[in-house]
Amino acid sequence: MKTKVLKRMFVIVLLFSSALLAAGIGAMADEPSRVVIVPFKMNTDRDLSFLKEGIVDMLTSRLSLDDEVIVVGREDTDSVLKEVSMPFNEKIARAVGTRLQADYVLFGSLTILGNSVSLDGKMVDVHQKRPTLNFFKQGKEIDDVIPQIGLFATEIKEKVFGSPVAAGPQVPKGPEHRDVYAHPETLLAVESIDQEGASSAKAVPEAVPELAETSGPAPSEITSAGFWKSQDFKVIMKGIALGDIDGDSKTEVVFIGDRRVCVHRFENQRLVKIWEDDGKRHRSLIGVDVADVNGNGRAEIFVTSVHTSGERLNSYVLEWDGHGLEPISQGDSWYYRVIEVPDLGRVLLGQKRSMDRPFLPGVYPFTWRNGEYAPEGALTLPKGVNIFGFSLCDLMNNGQQMTIAFDRGDHVCIFNPSGQQEWKSGKCYGGSMNYVESWSKNVDTPRRHYLSQRIYIRDLDGDGKQDIVVPSNKGSLGRLFARLRWFSSGHMACLSWKAPGLAAIWQTPELSGYISDYAIGDFDNDGRDEVVAAHVAKRGTIISSAMSSIIGYELTQPSQALK
Repeated sequence: MKTKVLKRMFVIVLLFSSALLAAGIGAMADEPSRVVIVPFKMNTDRDLSFLKEGIVDMLTSRLSLDDEVIVVGREDTDSVLKEVSMPFNEKIARAVGTRLQADYVLFGSLTILGNSVSLDGKMVDVHQKRPTLNFFKQGKEIDDVIPQIGLFATEIKEKVFGSPVAAGPQVPKGPEHRDVYAHPETLLAVESIDQEGASSAKAVPEAVPELAETSGPAPSEITSAGFWKSQDFKVIMKGIALGDIDGDSKTEVVFIGDRRVCVHRFENQRLVKIWEDDGKRHRSLIGVDVADVNGNGRAEIFVTSVHTSGERLNSYVLEWDGHGLEPISQGDSWYYRVIEVPDLGRVLLGQKRSMDRPFLPGVYPFTWRNGEYAPEGALTLPKGVNIFGFSLCDLMNNGQQMTIAFDRGDHVCIFNPSGQQEWKSGKCYGGSMNYVESWSKNVDTPRRHYLSQRIYIRDLDGDGKQDIVVPSNKGSLGRLFARLRWFSSGHMACLSWKAPGLAAIWQTPELSGYISDYAIGDFDNDGRDEVVAAHVAKRGTIISSAMSSIIGYELTQPSQALK
């Protein structure tokens, strides 16, 4: 009797233990896989440290799957990698994965030499249950990096986690539309920064539903007949402005590099240098504007500069003294920008910043008073609009002054006098490589805030209505990461209000590289205005020089150039 009872109890205990074991195994099976992503080794002939972070961000977003795959946080990963000797290999990868209680470790390298790009990656199983997944891909230009990484992430999902990836929107084939594997990379992503500076990548939103971009014939292209190109300059042009610097009623061309300020004049179909200053090492220039604010007949040059520490502004103003340019104001803690307002002309604006905020509230017009530049009452601008990338005009010819501005994703927005957004473009325009940084408490890496391109308002086609002139830079890396921008081509575009939205009425031919800044004025002193763009063809490497030029587009024959 006791034996039977004991047997029954044994069976019950055995069944109960089996159930617990099965439940435990099921729970373990349901636990998500943990992946460590090691920053890729960069073998490049140029500084692409921002791309190193961007690759980790992209792989993290592509591999993370709710309840299936968790990517170990960067802080935990970095703390362990500090104790690891190099070179990194599969044995070290398994040791790192064990320390971080991970199932897989992903590492690799990106090599860029000249126009050759190659990506080499390995996905290592820490528990050695499956062989290492190797990935090697080559491309002919840096724009190929994004689709390569996307393909690698897709292979990992399918081969390691058995998670097929749905095909995304199809991309037209052709010389300007390469296959990017119908993955999220087919969508142009933009940086979105909230008021505290936090950033994330989002797909380009559609235009405001009730006011979509107008459809119609494709914009005409300004032909080579209205095209002029300067000699090449071995500098990355970061800004350009036009104005009569020396008071002789002729326009000079001013452009800036990282520290250099250059003044040239158009003579005999060529730009001739009349003044240049290499600047001070502690200054990093991010903007240049020209206007005769003090009213003495000689336009001043307003240089917006950041101290190389990145924590404060260090702007200054130059003026011609008969022999050269001399500073008449230095150490200014202002961003400077000159905008052209219809019926008012050129207006000098200023805005402040702090260490943890790239723009403090308040954009102020400046006047010349008592021998100095003095701010007046702040402009009333829509929320989120800063000194860069906005203009004012009666765009719709209804007597209301509208604000036209870029948002943080480089969409053109139109705001009514009450500050409410009435229209937003569905595509991106602008696109600047100039940026400032801000620091937050307990964060070692500063946040990068890219500045907006300027917006010019002119009646270029002579129809009595104001038109909007903007650059348009693009590239597959474009605006994808918070700390990365890389444009591969750019052009100028003119937008006109065709209810119920803006429509492109012309654009210039596409340029390889990008347009860093532009101006409108009579740069060649022929009595007619031109659109003048600072074109960066090459950013330069350790073994090659940067290369920029100035491109002028004639806009005085609407019947030929604008139709």
